Amino acid sequence: MAVFATVVEEASFTKAANRLGCSKSHVSQLVSRLEQHFSTQLLFRTTRRLDLTEAGKVCLEYCQDILQTSLRAEKALDALKGTVSGTIRLSAPISFGEVFLGDITLGFAKLFPDVRFELELDNRIKDLQAEKIDVALRATTQLDDDLVAIRVGNWKEYICAAPEYLLDKKPIVLPSDLTAHDCLLNTRNLETAIWRFRSEKESYAVPIEGKLSVHHFPMLKNALLKGAGVAKLPSYLAEEEIKNGKLIRLLPNYLVEEYPIFIVFPYQKNLSLKLRKFVDYTKIWFSERDQFSEI
Repeated sequence: MAVFATVVEEASFTKAANRLGCSKSHVSQLVSRLEQHFSTQLLFRTTRRLDLTEAGKVCLEYCQDILQTSLRAEKALDALKGTVSGTIRLSAPISFGEVFLGDITLGFAKLFPDVRFELELDNRIKDLQAEKIDVALRATTQLDDDLVAIRVGNWKEYICAAPEYLLDKKPIVLPSDLTAHDCLLNTRNLETAIWRFRSEKESYAVPIEGKLSVHHFPMLKNALLKGAGVAKLPSYLAEEEIKNGKLIRLLPNYLVEEYPIFIVFPYQKNLSLKLRKFVDYTKIWFSERDQFSEI
């Protein structure tokens, strides 16, 4: 029944075999045995695709229930044994992973050497349950209702440019001065963006015409360091370069945007010990770093 559920999830006998670590013929044999046991066809097989029969749809629900029960039993037994071991599949935005996810996972692995990590770095918001991901870091307020979300900190946006770019340019004293500069955007297109600022007295909404648009913060940072223009960078990605003078933070007296950082995981009755420990470790890791504290 577990193999049948995996075949349906992967929509392929070959992919299911690779995931299960066995041969395609063995997978096919087990599905055939299940059909023989229930005396009914569960799958329509063609050379290009697999489709569930009506009986297969009914059977699949029970197979998935059995798998979930098995996973809950495993987690309950892990908690009873008090061992922190196994694999954690972790998803995070690319820039998070490149900047500090290594520190978090390596630090946790030193405390619990029997834990292994599979990291999924992607700016796309993944379906954790469908993609079998245990836990994720999210920098957004758009959270699914079926997820447990724990706020661990915040990141802010800085307006930055390289000293070389600013040498012969008009000084940037007010947010409106940005319209006279080459600005770089973190979007998927070059449509006019609105950059919003706040001061003690008023708010500003500045229309920005982008010279370059790239939906990848590390690449945007590299363009800034080469003097390509002015851009908004996450605080965690810009602070080191600001300290060593490679980038200059502009308009520091104006607040730009602030975003929450959440650690999220699917709701479950018995959270495994390894995940409980990892969530606690991640909360402490962020709390010990001032750059992620609230304003």
